[in-house]
Amino acid sequence: MKKNKRVIIIVSVLIGVIGISLAYFVGKTIFKGTGAMTEGKTATLNGSTLEVNGNINFNDENIYPGHETLSKIEVIATGNNELIAYNLIWNGINSLNTELKYKVYKTKEDREDITLECNKKKKVTNGIQYLNEECETNIEELDLIKEGVIEQSEIESTIELTDNEYITSSQTGEKVYYYIIIEYPNLTEKEKEEQNKDIGEGFEGKVHAKISDSKADINLVAFFKETEEGKYEEVEEIPKDGYVLNQEQTICNNKEVKVRMQNNEIILGNVNKSGIACYLYFSKSTSDKTLTKLNLTKAGDLPSTGISTTACDNNTNDISHNKSGSNCTSTDKGIYETEDDYGKSYIFRGTVDNNWVHFADMYWRIIRINGNGTIRMIYSGTELPEDGRWANQDSGRGAGIATSEGTAVTFNNYSNDNEYVGYMYGTEKTGTYNNETTPTTSYEEAHQNNYDSTIKEEIDKWYIRSSGIKEQYRDKIDVETGFCNDRELSPINYGDSQGASSGGYGKIPTTYAGYYRVMTSTSSWDTIQRPTLKCTNRERDLFTGPDAKGTTNIIGKEIKGNNKLKTPVGLITMDEVIMAGGLASQYNYGYWLHTGFEYWTMSPFNFGSNAYEILVYSNGYLVNYLVWSTAGVRPVINLRSDVTISGSGTIDSPYEIS
Repeated sequence: MKKNKRVIIIVSVLIGVIGISLAYFVGKTIFKGTGAMTEGKTATLNGSTLEVNGNINFNDENIYPGHETLSKIEVIATGNNELIAYNLIWNGINSLNTELKYKVYKTKEDREDITLECNKKKKVTNGIQYLNEECETNIEELDLIKEGVIEQSEIESTIELTDNEYITSSQTGEKVYYYIIIEYPNLTEKEKEEQNKDIGEGFEGKVHAKISDSKADINLVAFFKETEEGKYEEVEEIPKDGYVLNQEQTICNNKEVKVRMQNNEIILGNVNKSGIACYLYFSKSTSDKTLTKLNLTKAGDLPSTGISTTACDNNTNDISHNKSGSNCTSTDKGIYETEDDYGKSYIFRGTVDNNWVHFADMYWRIIRINGNGTIRMIYSGTELPEDGRWANQDSGRGAGIATSEGTAVTFNNYSNDNEYVGYMYGTEKTGTYNNETTPTTSYEEAHQNNYDSTIKEEIDKWYIRSSGIKEQYRDKIDVETGFCNDRELSPINYGDSQGASSGGYGKIPTTYAGYYRVMTSTSSWDTIQRPTLKCTNRERDLFTGPDAKGTTNIIGKEIKGNNKLKTPVGLITMDEVIMAGGLASQYNYGYWLHTGFEYWTMSPFNFGSNAYEILVYSNGYLVNYLVWSTAGVRPVINLRSDVTISGSGTIDSPYEIS
């Protein structure tokens, strides 16, 4: 096997400081003393920050020999996956005649259950009273990483409390905790006479994190690539296109080490010691496997900087009611690659005609292959359209479902509060129709997921009734992959191009992030629109099935949603529509999502005097729409990645799910 594979390790000088000042009072007489609280500082370099919080306490009163203190120091590394080598250093003066003992323990968790209790003891020998303390603690449950003594010194001395620690910075802040016990020892009876000299003396200093000169000994022993037969063979270099790191197969001799890929480089996380050896396994990405299963190839990559044109093909399906508009200048047609929360995603763009699916006695069209290999589809009727481009059966609203309210439905029956941009919202309705008497009073209150929107109620009803998804088909539908109702605030406030939007509750005028992605000026639609398939606040806005446990993306991070769906169904997002070929305020009859009727997305737009959502209009463009207006409903589902598929995806031979 090949040795010493390349690994990217970035080390930065990051310093935090904490100070202590401690006084000891011991011997035959009981004295009192106080100690100084910690002073914490944060230093930043190369985009990463190492923050040291906590203090070493020794400010107890009436202490005797044998007394111990328990202190906690928290180290937080925030940044872009830099491996930081450091040590905790004590600098100070111990003017006590007695050397102090210390023990340092380490844990990844904040252990509030760690305790230390000391009890005073008295003993009289030959008429002399000896005082001491006996202490009990459960700290032995943690890993002891260093112990030693702090000797008496009249000048400042340095003690390394740790030996070559490692931590990998992360966007959310990687944390580690050190629990330190300092003991004023209980010496022999003869030596106690000397301890009386400590009365009036002290112990003071500072603890800080200092960069270590050591480098982690990390050996990537071998790389293995999945073959077409599903087996693994050793290769010389990291396999790139079409391959992702297999988290479950990859083996390191330190099980706590996290291995992931970023920008085609290996990143090791949670490294806390030297001597790491790893065997890395790479599998074909799940989205690539699904692409192969569908016998498809990608046409290109979507630009990361934004999209400025609609997608159409003037020479294909040029039917009178679907004729491409004059604003449709792009000839994009095919499957394009971009990123979603789960990894590499493939989305259908333009006038594609190979994304038809027959499933659950209905017809669907594939929006995209998700990064986890699942297939996202939008409802397209119970019969194939005669013209091959769009369907108006069932409800008469352009391939939308028939609802209990008729041919179309409101997004929310109420609109006079920010909370009604939500697929779910926070407070119970009060007052008469759209005349609510109790507005929400905070962003958190408005956007809790406590009550269903009108459109969510209708979709759930459809799913379980006879016209919806019959029970024998439901096990083919994925519940882990979510639908994003992005309620993040816009970085630009409507009417103020310099300020960020605020509020998001009650009747406060508010613009949401979806608004910003289709507009960057406050007066006109921007020519560059910036869609994304990533959901910013997944815990709140990524709607997943009731039994969803989370799925792992290509860099090994578990993606969890809010588990608030009663049925595993959602709606298309504004961002998916833009990637498929539509734009805001630009006519486009020539891309596959155009139906000739308006239908809802689940992307919030803004709140002025009422709440607005974004929908696909009858002429194919995106527009903001009052939530209590009515429009068609096209449910969206995710098929599991392991379904069996036949067919070619054309309208004459749709994909069949068996």
